[in-house]
Amino acid sequence: MFVNIQEAATRQGIVIYDDPKTAQPVRIHLTPWLLTRAQCHDLQALGIRLRRVLNRLLRRYVEDQALQTVLPLTEDERAWLSRLAPRGFPEPTTVFERLDTNLTVEDPRWFRSLRILELNSVGVGCIHFMPVANQLIAEQVLPVFQGSLAWADCRVSTDPRMLLRRVLEAHAKAIGRKAASVAFVERRETSAGGADEMLYVSRYFQEQGLRTVLVDPRELDVRNGELVCKDTTIDLVYRDFNLQEIISIEKHGGSMEAMKHAFHHNQVVSALTGEFDHKSLCELLSDPELTRYFTRSQRRMFRRVVPWTRLMRERKTTDIDGHEVELLDYVRRQRERLVLKPNRSYGGQDVVIGIDTTQASWEEAMARTLEHPDTSVVQEFVPLPQVELPDPQTRKPAKEFVTVGFMATPDGIAFIGRSSTEHIVNISRGGSLVSTFLIR
Repeated sequence: MFVNIQEAATRQGIVIYDDPKTAQPVRIHLTPWLLTRAQCHDLQALGIRLRRVLNRLLRRYVEDQALQTVLPLTEDERAWLSRLAPRGFPEPTTVFERLDTNLTVEDPRWFRSLRILELNSVGVGCIHFMPVANQLIAEQVLPVFQGSLAWADCRVSTDPRMLLRRVLEAHAKAIGRKAASVAFVERRETSAGGADEMLYVSRYFQEQGLRTVLVDPRELDVRNGELVCKDTTIDLVYRDFNLQEIISIEKHGGSMEAMKHAFHHNQVVSALTGEFDHKSLCELLSDPELTRYFTRSQRRMFRRVVPWTRLMRERKTTDIDGHEVELLDYVRRQRERLVLKPNRSYGGQDVVIGIDTTQASWEEAMARTLEHPDTSVVQEFVPLPQVELPDPQTRKPAKEFVTVGFMATPDGIAFIGRSSTEHIVNISRGGSLVSTFLIR
């Protein structure tokens, strides 16, 4: 069964590239996680509410020094923002994002321990991987366990591609575009640890009857006031790149006038507020010094679900327990309670978990982060659920850490399940997919 599933998954592009020519299959666990209606309802409400709060707040970024301090951009990025949105970010502000959590699905008090570890709002990963894995498990594993009580009445969780389609169509309508011709835009250089998901998502949309193209940002143009790719008029751009990448392209001679046009006319999802998916966003939501931005009920929500996080630099601040401390001294002494993370990278790159390292290595990591202040964060260590998942090949149980990401929109909620034997759970680091099913 495992061999059949992995072969089918590989044919459908469930692979990670070690280099531009070498693809490694991504493992799919045969045992899914089962979520309840109550969990779906509560998480959907949480995700929608959080994004509404962030969109409202981040619209003030260009005129608010405190926001600029906690969500630092480079001078080049700030110059771009001032040109793209001189009068503030255009409305509506549409962001399609994944919130990664430590959700423990079988714990009846799961919401008390739930923490949002980080937000990913540009080029959300696994939106092709997960629905394919879910469908393969449904077709080849579910029939075997139909007699089991837990499996008696469950179904595959919502396809994130369908949520994305509805988000794009709603945004197109809101900005007055009659159609929803979509350009999936990414730098088309395959890199180590990379995937080719946008290719498959574009194809999936085409099978659904939508007009899509997959392009590099340098292949877009503006003709007669319209965004175009060759002879195709583009209504929307779904981006798998951040501002740093297109600024780099422009510095090396590539024309980014089409992307400037798209941002200026609000034709990009995720919109400019999605650019602030920094790890330090959790500082904005968890620092008592910044509570003036939020209502009382919002503060309660953030205290419950957002882990303590601070940008790494020499400073005084409050610690996890609310006491004023010298941050660097506190970080040095509290290694086992903390994690160091680059503020804006992804894929688990350069993450250092205190309990997994020595004091000497911890202090070396601290020194590296301080060479470039405000480019890394320190965050409260949040335990992930550790469960026994049978190894797909040997069928022997092995303990793995599991993280569940979710995408919440008014039209529904979709989940991304991943696991690893390491605390850092990431597909590009050899992690596995854990399918997600809903109990009816």
